[in-house]
Amino acid sequence: MIQIVEENKYFIVLIKPEGFSVHNQSPSVAEWLKKASKPLHFVNRLDQDTSGLMVVAKDPEWHNPLAEALDEGQKFYRALLRNPWKKDDKDVTWSWAISDKAEGRQNPKGISSERQEATTQVNVLRTNQYFTEVYIELMTGRMHQIRKHAAIAGHPVVGDSRYNDKKYNENIAKLYNNSRMHLHAEKLMFTFEGKDYDYEKPYRLDQFFKV
Repeated sequence: MIQIVEENKYFIVLIKPEGFSVHNQSPSVAEWLKKASKPLHFVNRLDQDTSGLMVVAKDPEWHNPLAEALDEGQKFYRALLRNPWKKDDKDVTWSWAISDKAEGRQNPKGISSERQEATTQVNVLRTNQYFTEVYIELMTGRMHQIRKHAAIAGHPVVGDSRYNDKKYNENIAKLYNNSRMHLHAEKLMFTFEGKDYDYEKPYRLDQFFKV
């Protein structure tokens, strides 16, 4: 269920569960906020199958200033990726240019004329013969950026129905009794109206790394 982390006079910080859209499909964050008589001025958005921290402005006048604050701040994600990490370097930068719209597994970059600069900082936390757990700082904000970059790198997000293989996802879901896409917006840091804000909601992936 959706959980409010903080509510002040400027904004609401909430945790969106996987499977909830922001406003396009039911169940949605918009439906939940309406029932709770809360505003619907979304400052950042997450894909339906991505969980994690979202910010909602309390008043339309705060929307753009908050969006700028988030752009200037830091956004961190945790993800479970397919395949072992075989490189010695555990801190890498993914900088493939990608389109700013939804694509597919066959061509996650999109057509060349629509590609834009995109940067994702990746820190490998642990790996085994099947998976890799990463902590990611999102430096730009293209649609499906982490999901696309991961797929291009040969490490699609486990459970990703768009950029990973359907049969693989189904097999993992059966083996681990967990069918969600393992991408989570874990940490937000930004400054607004002279105050520093730092929110964190960890996501545990231990079940995939048991010996």
